[in-house]
Amino acid sequence: MNAPAITQREALMGLALPLAAVFVVAVGYGVVLPVLPFALARALGESARAAVAWHTGLLTGVYMLALFLFAPLWGYVSDRIGRRAVILLGLAGFSGAMLWFPLARGLGFVYGARVLAGVFAAAVLPVVLAWVSDACSASSRAAAFAWLSAASALGFLFGPAVSGWLASIESVAPDAVLALPFYAVAVSGGGVWLAAYRFLPERTPLRARDDEPERSAPYLIWLLAMSLLVMFGIGGFEVGLALQGQQVLNLRPREIGWMFAECSLVMILVQVFLLVPLIRRIGRALLAPAFLAMAAGVALLPYAARYPAMLLGVALVAATAGLLIPALAYWVSLAAGARQGAVLGRQTAASSLGQAVGSAAAGWLFAVFIEAPFWASAGLLGLGAVAALCVSNTLKEVTHE
Repeated sequence: MNAPAITQREALMGLALPLAAVFVVAVGYGVVLPVLPFALARALGESARAAVAWHTGLLTGVYMLALFLFAPLWGYVSDRIGRRAVILLGLAGFSGAMLWFPLARGLGFVYGARVLAGVFAAAVLPVVLAWVSDACSASSRAAAFAWLSAASALGFLFGPAVSGWLASIESVAPDAVLALPFYAVAVSGGGVWLAAYRFLPERTPLRARDDEPERSAPYLIWLLAMSLLVMFGIGGFEVGLALQGQQVLNLRPREIGWMFAECSLVMILVQVFLLVPLIRRIGRALLAPAFLAMAAGVALLPYAARYPAMLLGVALVAATAGLLIPALAYWVSLAAGARQGAVLGRQTAASSLGQAVGSAAAGWLFAVFIEAPFWASAGLLGLGAVAALCVSNTLKEVTHE
């Protein structure tokens, strides 16, 4: 399968603003993770260990649940009215929700801010993928999606690292210092919105043929199921990692932020340097080994009693996730035909549902038994490997191998 790298001009001129939009949304998600357990501990009391774990999982999960509910809708709307208007609306709403979060008083308003952030992130992520699919040929789409996934990982690297640093500034009052990461994201999102309003061109969606849903349905069902499973694993991994760092290893926000930063850095390196060559050489055979390796990495994390051992486990999970996320999105896009917005919206919804359930389940399971969220995630990732083996021949047609 031929998937040449995108040219330098295409990367800089054609993808600059879509990359920036994905980046700022990823930053907005990443800044929450290092500070959320500490903000909840301050609000609920240091002794409320189970409540902190529970709300950490739920607040992460409701964001992804909003993505699940609204991504198909925004994707469908973008197929009808165009990508640009939806992306602009999403960036504006997301920036406003990030500004509201630190100002919210009471858990109900905090949950409301996270839901709104997810609703408007759902107007950015799948629609940006659809915009890029409209702009790129099928042969260059794998590389373009790798760049977008790397931008997301870079945002996730930047978000926790900067969040941990800002939240550790000793010269700022304890209550105010936890709000600094959210203000930084709101300002950045506003800047990206202004640039997109001025420079982002419209991409007219292609007209779909009536027979495309029936022809692509078998591929999509399997691909969407695997997207859900891999993101369930990531959701459980993220929440479990933050809680284990705070409650088991007694790490500070800065150290937890560096673990998430390492995760993103490994993902970026894999996506930029390994993804396209692996898709070109082994194609669909990539999926099952990646699922198995990710399951093994997640299963080993609760037994990492020291910080360096945790870093090794995080690197294994990050490398395999960095392969699976853009590879699945790429094959979904190939199966989508002209319905890029609607189908990629469904893929974002499936991924978000998996991450929402994984995040919420991890918070609850961690409060019951520390190792449980890691075991549950590893088990479902193992099912993903089985699904990849079962669907290997079915995917042969869509991957043109």
